[in-house]
Amino acid sequence: MIRGKKILLRTLREKDLSTYLEIISDLSQFSPYWPANLYSESYLRKEFEDNGFWKEDYRLLLITDHKGNYIGEVDAFKTSPNIQGVEVGYRIFNPDNMGKGYMTEALQLFTAYLFQTNASWPRLTVLIRSDNAGSIRVAEKCGFQREGTLRNACLGDGKLHSYEMLSLLKEECPKLFDLMQRE
Repeated sequence: MIRGKKILLRTLREKDLSTYLEIISDLSQFSPYWPANLYSESYLRKEFEDNGFWKEDYRLLLITDHKGNYIGEVDAFKTSPNIQGVEVGYRIFNPDNMGKGYMTEALQLFTAYLFQTNASWPRLTVLIRSDNAGSIRVAEKCGFQREGTLRNACLGDGKLHSYEMLSLLKEECPKLFDLMQRE
């Protein structure tokens, strides 16, 4: 578990699976910036049993507050065998929790953790839909720098959208233990 001032980052536990499935299946709570994928309970349980959503090319952590309430998730995944490093994704489950600093803290802790535990990764990348100003602000607050725009890169809402590519280099990231809260 990684403890911040406002949030905790932790792996999913078996007892989380039913609630997690309900949350990620409630499309009314989804942002238009996140894919509206639905998963079956059997698929999620099998994936959890196989690897706990934690393997070499994919890692997922829950974001909770200090009382254990689910806030969101962060994940890291390999997108290209030619690029050194991984892409990072993040989302808040309930829009009422946006704008409270949860995601900025979660992304700072997660990126520091990824760099600390993966010596061969020199960079992390985020791809954010160009009209998602809030998410771009979060990434920039965490030190990510814009590298360019992927024009008409992804279909969503029946039309093509452009994406901003931002990256964070290992030497630009604070150390995990400098960011963590200790009891």
